[in-house]
Amino acid sequence: YKSFGINKKEKKINYLIEFVSANPTGPLHVGHCRGAILGDVTANLLQYNNNKVTREYYVNDYGNQIDIFVESVYRRIIEIINNNPFPENSNLYPGQYIIDIAQNIIKKKIINNFDNYEAIKNNLSDLCIKEAMILIKQGLKSIGINHDSFIYETDIVKKDLINKAINKLSKNN
Repeated sequence: YKSFGINKKEKKINYLIEFVSANPTGPLHVGHCRGAILGDVTANLLQYNNNKVTREYYVNDYGNQIDIFVESVYRRIIEIINNNPFPENSNLYPGQYIIDIAQNIIKKKIINNFDNYEAIKNNLSDLCIKEAMILIKQGLKSIGINHDSFIYETDIVKKDLINKAINKLSKNN
């Protein structure tokens, strides 16, 4: 019964299954789990049928939602160290996990001076995304889902990979 359902006549293919890929702005919620389970089941079925499968998580760590997330963490840090109130009625993320991330960043002492947001924004963004990815990976692990690779959008942008791909495709018609 171990081979039941396997199509032995079909050519085996390499598949890249990209799934979940929630913005790294906090822990996963139940809505993300549906996509996580669907992607994992799809990958499992392809792999069971002797195809080579790579499970990928595309980390959307670039753009407006990340800017809002990083500023939210920054405002919580300022609230914690300077006792300045967190802005009410704003578009910032208010969740408890933001406070937890802020506390973790303060404890790590990688950034020692939070007086100038613009001066630390890039470094703080990296730290915030790392903290969010810890939460995301813990959530995925708790439901038995593992990815083979995590591809970061900022790496694609910094290396200008989109234009390089377009140029290569254009060159080769």
